[in-house]
Amino acid sequence: MKKLMILLSAALLTVCTGNLFAQKKKTENDYNYKKAYEALTSEQDEEKALELVNKQLQETPDFVDALLLRIRLLREAGEYSAAMQDINHALKVNNPKKSGMANSTLYWWKAYIYQDMGDLKNAGTFFQKAYELARKDNKEHEQSIGLDYAQALYNLDDRDGADAIYQKLLAADESDLTAMVGLSRNLIDRERYDEALQWLDQCEKYNSNYAEIYRFKAVAYNKKGEITKAIDASLEWIKKNEDASLNVVMPVLVKNPNYAEAAIKALIKQGDDQSTWKILLSQLYERTHRYAEAVKVYNELESAMGPYSQINFRRSNCYAELGLYDQAIADITKGMEEEADWMDYCQRGDYYRYIGDIDTAISDFSAAIEDAPREDFPYYRRGWCYEMKGDRKKAMADYNVGIDLGGNYPYLYLMRGELFLLEGKKSAADADFGMILQKDTVARDRSCRMYALHFLGRDKEAEEWMDKMVASDPEDSETYYDKACLYARMGRLQESVAALRTAFEKGFRSFAHIRLDDDMDPIRNLPEFKALIEEYEALHATYLREYELSVPETIVPEFTRVTEVLMKRSAGGTFEIPCEINGLPLQMIFDTGASIVSISSLEATFMLKNGYLSSKDIKGTRYFSNADGSINPGTIITLREVKVGEAVLKNVEASVVRNQGAPLLLGQTVLERFGSITIDNQANKLIIKH
Repeated sequence: MKKLMILLSAALLTVCTGNLFAQKKKTENDYNYKKAYEALTSEQDEEKALELVNKQLQETPDFVDALLLRIRLLREAGEYSAAMQDINHALKVNNPKKSGMANSTLYWWKAYIYQDMGDLKNAGTFFQKAYELARKDNKEHEQSIGLDYAQALYNLDDRDGADAIYQKLLAADESDLTAMVGLSRNLIDRERYDEALQWLDQCEKYNSNYAEIYRFKAVAYNKKGEITKAIDASLEWIKKNEDASLNVVMPVLVKNPNYAEAAIKALIKQGDDQSTWKILLSQLYERTHRYAEAVKVYNELESAMGPYSQINFRRSNCYAELGLYDQAIADITKGMEEEADWMDYCQRGDYYRYIGDIDTAISDFSAAIEDAPREDFPYYRRGWCYEMKGDRKKAMADYNVGIDLGGNYPYLYLMRGELFLLEGKKSAADADFGMILQKDTVARDRSCRMYALHFLGRDKEAEEWMDKMVASDPEDSETYYDKACLYARMGRLQESVAALRTAFEKGFRSFAHIRLDDDMDPIRNLPEFKALIEEYEALHATYLREYELSVPETIVPEFTRVTEVLMKRSAGGTFEIPCEINGLPLQMIFDTGASIVSISSLEATFMLKNGYLSSKDIKGTRYFSNADGSINPGTIITLREVKVGEAVLKNVEASVVRNQGAPLLLGQTVLERFGSITIDNQANKLIIKH
């Protein structure tokens, strides 16, 4: 609620910088002051205005109007020390009878300088002083200063104090709309929604065009669970305030998207400001995963408005969500011809990444880094692409830079921590996962805290956090996808498939991401997984045809890489193949007949002692039949990474054989997950297309 309220100060009556310069008495020599004021108001030339007002103050250093003009310019430039010196000087030399400037106004300005600096406590102190003085020397602005003082108290979490000021203001003027809205806002914070609505209804009787009434009505009705009324109030707020934030109302609209859609279409039919309502409708479609409908509306907007880069950017995202990456790339590239920043390069880089054009994706992320070298997100994305190419060294370098820049994006620590694990550096990995616990503290979309908890062996806490994320937005399909990923990492495969189904039911359609996401590897070959993907890809294709959009033969073309690995033929006719298991180099027997990867207890013990395995990788016991028909138990573990040449697989199931001298077998659980395998017997090569 506090974030929502912070904008109220802009709606309250802040008249400090308005027309004071035109109201004061003249000095004997005010030429440069007048020219400075003209340069600022008519020419919008702040540099020229500052130069002129400096000249004026060299001639008349105690000219209060000129001091205030310079303070205004200094505030806008963020030079608060100089602004504070000027306001203190103005307070020292001001003679209200001669200057016509009330001291309350000067304290009002001083409060605003503190507010600009983020010093809410001192701002509150000087708003209070200004208000107390204004009741004696500035009746004209008493109400406005009082509103600012009440807002300052609210910013300091003193709602009782703010209420007392609002009541005083209403006693002086019972029609003060802003004071009534302020009281209603504070009542909403106290969960006294009906009382808040009574004040808002009273406010509406005085002036039904005051937009803030409907903004807070929407909040109150939403809190009460009266969603249709909250939607109506939200739309009324947008209708009466052209600066209303669509992002603020969208969480309300998606609670009853059918009602919201019908209400918006009715407003479009009325013919007033169609573009605003169509933009809102398109964003509603996006938020509810109806991307084909959103594309249709964006096409209508483009026909009515002509070329507009923001349409290209928004529509490209819709095409990408539909799996139409060629259209997405074409659309965003067209938008970037007009304007482009680092976020646009990142977005297009993701599109290239999804179609497997990793080198072009890296180029776009590099362009993003060049445009915004202090942003950590592009380093995360480029590092991820380097990992996909098998270049861990460059990936680690990018993660390090992103973290050194501040590490505000927790996924940087997650990705680096996983690389540390693969290098056997468990302490370093645990430190990174611990940093995620410090930084990622809000259960919402894009959180990765649950993965950090899992890597730290705290699966119960990881699941609890995942449940909090789901509870924070039960309709968010991507949260259920994260749940599927977490369960897959935990080895809870059927629960992972079930969570993925829920994600699809909620609208998740990022089939390209699923294909590229190694979190899905543990369930990728399950019949249930394959059937689920086939079911929803078919539904998606039908949806695309319904809106006359092309249906790719494959929703997302997968990129293919070829890896050739030299093998050593043994006397028995089998092959030894070099591998890396969680970063540990090993020689394994290439065995197409083995149903699972198996390692001896000797290697498993070594890996556990040296950080290549951890206790959380141990999943339980399963019984296996041998070639002679006997049955022996084996401990089941998860290998975080199996690397054969440049081919890499994540989260591979394996068994630990109790016989310390047992050979290490590379079985079908790995081989099935490569695209195709060919053996070149003459060159003793294993050729993997992956």
